[in-house]
Amino acid sequence: MKTVVLTKTNETTDQKRFLKLIEIVFLFVGTPLLLWLEIPKWVKGSYFLICVAYVAWLLLRKEKLHIVEKKLVHPAKTLLAFGIKFSVIALGSFLFLYFYEPESLFNVISTKPMLWFGFSALYVVLSVIPQEIIYRYFFLKRYRTLFKNKLVLVLVNAILFSLAHIWFNSWIVLAFTFVGGILFFHTYRKTHSLWLVILEHSLYGIWLYTVGYGELFKMAV
Repeated sequence: MKTVVLTKTNETTDQKRFLKLIEIVFLFVGTPLLLWLEIPKWVKGSYFLICVAYVAWLLLRKEKLHIVEKKLVHPAKTLLAFGIKFSVIALGSFLFLYFYEPESLFNVISTKPMLWFGFSALYVVLSVIPQEIIYRYFFLKRYRTLFKNKLVLVLVNAILFSLAHIWFNSWIVLAFTFVGGILFFHTYRKTHSLWLVILEHSLYGIWLYTVGYGELFKMAV
């Protein structure tokens, strides 16, 4: 009797794992690819809205959305590491652009400050916050048990996060977002602070736009 019960339990567990893997494909692979392909806009819009509604339903009904911000164990140490990491990346990205495309340096903020301000504000509200809720909070909460290997979990998350930016048609954007995905995932898993990873994501994105990579992305299309 115990053997039969265990077998049924294992089958149910395997079915749930399989369904979640299919879910990942439809949500995190199908959505960006469909938006990227040259197909009717109503098809793209319909698919996207269905996926958004489904994720919202999962968060509110299945996962019972309840974001708890845990107190940082070592806030000073964490923020220092955060500052050092950002400084190194900011310097490296500045030097790369300085030698590769110097005329793009600080081009937008110096010539179109209002555009820079408007984009930065919309970027945080409409891009960063939704992405971090979905790709860090939701993804970890719902799918972490599918991956027994932590490295595989990180890489899968980073690849899917990078894939979400395929519509830029730029290998530079894909490379940047892949590295960013690893950094953001590490920050979230280490601190369990959604707001800290939103801050990190916002700083990197706004910095890259400010320093001049917005123009470089357009050139790479």
